[in-house]
Amino acid sequence: MKTLEDQAEVAIKAKDEAEEKVGAAEAINKVLQAQLKEAEDKVAQAQKELQDALATKETEIKDADEKAYAQGIDDVTEAYEKQVKQACNKDEEGDEVLKDAAPKRVSANVPLADKSIDETLQEIDAELAAEKAAKVVSQQSSEVPTQLIADVE
Repeated sequence: MKTLEDQAEVAIKAKDEAEEKVGAAEAINKVLQAQLKEAEDKVAQAQKELQDALATKETEIKDADEKAYAQGIDDVTEAYEKQVKQACNKDEEGDEVLKDAAPKRVSANVPLADKSIDETLQEIDAELAAEKAAKVVSQQSSEVPTQLIADVE
C-alpha cells in the first residue's frame, strides 16, 4: 500500500504543480493581454497623431502653393506692365499711355513678329525718311524743267 500512497502523493504533487503552472500561465497571459492592449492603444494614438500631422502638412503645403502661385501671377503681371511701360516710353510721338488702360488682346490670327519694337520703329523711320527723300527729289526734278522752259522763253 505504501506504493499506492506514494503514487497518490506523486500524482497529487504533479497535479498541484500542473495547477500552479496553469495559474502562472494564466497570469502571464493576462499580463501579455494587458501589454498587447497597451501597445494597440499606443499604435492607434500614433496613427492619429500621424494623420493629424499629415493633414496639417497638407494644409501648409496647399497654402504655400497658393501663395507661390499668387506671387508668380503678381510677378508675371508686374513684368508685363513694366514691358508695356517701357514700350510706351519709346513711343515715337511721346504720348503717355494712361496707367489704368487695359492692354488690348492680340487676335490669334495675327503673327507675332520676331523683331523687337526698337528694330521695327527704326525700319519705319528709315522708310519714312526714304519716302521723304524721294518726294523731295521728285519735287526738285519737276522744278528744274519748268525753270529751264521759263529761261528758254
